[in-house]
Amino acid sequence: MSKDGECVRESRRPGANATTLGIDDAADIIISAIRDVLDGDDADAIYVGAAGAGRARIADALRELIAIAFRGVRVVVGDDVAIAFRAAVPDGDGAVLIAGTGSTAYAEHGERSQRVGGLGYLAGDEGSAFWIGMQAVKLYGRVLDGRASRDETTDLVARALDAPDRARYLEALYDSQVKPSKIAALAPSILAFAGKGNRASTKIVQQAAVELGDVVKSALRAVELLDASPRIALAGGLFAENSLLTFLLETRLNGDIAGAAIVKGGDEPVRGALRLAERLVSGAK
Repeated sequence: MSKDGECVRESRRPGANATTLGIDDAADIIISAIRDVLDGDDADAIYVGAAGAGRARIADALRELIAIAFRGVRVVVGDDVAIAFRAAVPDGDGAVLIAGTGSTAYAEHGERSQRVGGLGYLAGDEGSAFWIGMQAVKLYGRVLDGRASRDETTDLVARALDAPDRARYLEALYDSQVKPSKIAALAPSILAFAGKGNRASTKIVQQAAVELGDVVKSALRAVELLDASPRIALAGGLFAENSLLTFLLETRLNGDIAGAAIVKGGDEPVRGALRLAERLVSGAK
């Protein structure tokens, strides 16, 4: 909650992804958090950056439920990437590239905005922690088939999946249906291996940098910012610390996009939501 541009109260709740929890349960969590932070005060405007709200059906349903709970208050529900963008780039044009378990990019230029990626682990999320882990999982499959050499990267997968042989490998992937989060959890070790010069991990990280660069460039191109010396914010767990991935990605972006300004270490996404709510109150766009 903010007042006169200053954050005065915070409230935290479990994740409220409508795609995984369902719209009603996600709305209940969001409403509970808002009521708690208001602590009996009235709100002038509410801006919600919700996971899954990139789809209009989900955004509209969440907005309706939240508006019923806070009658008379202007409520806007937007994509969670929009608040990540405004957390890192408070004003003006630019883009944010988010890489955690998944990956996506979002760009704004005036009234235009574009999201690229974020298709989920089945159809996209290139360069993400899941994608990085999955490349190692696939490489281990080639080792088990005798088509690649075993090393510390593939040994990591064998331990993580408890899969010393082909039968256990297939069981882990298909019978036990290993969770995407478990595969994504391989990424930090793969980044560390790449930093030490492991060849297999380095190749995976190199390709991840290419994929992530393509995602954010596509977003910038869509809003005609690619040739305008844009600000590009890097957000998400994969960018929390400097690594070979961040070095390769920043090098690629600076080489491909003239005048690009890389923004790192922005505010928490909630600050972006507060800034957007303040715009609703002031009437600014």
